[in-house]
Amino acid sequence: MSKPEQALSLFKNGYNCAQAILVAFANEAGVDDEMAFSIASGLGGGVGRTQNICGAINAGAIVLGMRLGRYQPGDNDAKNDVAYLVGQFVSECRKGLGSTNCHELLKIDINNLTLKKQAADSGHLASVCNNAVSKSAEILERFLAKNMAEGWPSMGIHSL
Repeated sequence: MSKPEQALSLFKNGYNCAQAILVAFANEAGVDDEMAFSIASGLGGGVGRTQNICGAINAGAIVLGMRLGRYQPGDNDAKNDVAYLVGQFVSECRKGLGSTNCHELLKIDINNLTLKKQAADSGHLASVCNNAVSKSAEILERFLAKNMAEGWPSMGIHSL
C-alpha cells in the first residue's frame, strides 16, 4: 500500500487528518506509530478544530522537519533550508487543494454541530478531507523522495 493510500485508510478508519499523515509517515519521521498518533492528536480540524492550517498539511510539515530538520543551533543555512522546503511543501499543497486553511477548504464551521452533521451526511466532509489527506500525502511523499535522493541537506538552497 502506498503512503497516500495508507494515510487515506487511516483517516477513513477514525484517525484525524493530521494523525493519518503522521502515522503513515512515522518511519520517515523517526517515531513509532503510537508517538505519531499522540503528536498529531490535537492537530485535526485545523489545529484543535480552530480551522486554521489543515491538519494534513501541518502534519506533513512536521514530518519534513523531523526527517530533514537536523541541524545545530546557529546553523542558519540549514535552518533556512528546512524553512524554505516546508514553505515549498505548503505552497504545493495550496496549489493542489486551493487553500491550506481548513475553513476555506470545508466552507463550513465544523464547530456548528448542525452544519457539521449536514456536511457529514451529504458526504461533503469526507470528500474534502479525503482529498486533503490524499493530496498532502502525495506531495509529502514526492518531497521526501526528491530531497533524500538529492542527499539532503542540499546546502544553501535558500539563504535569508
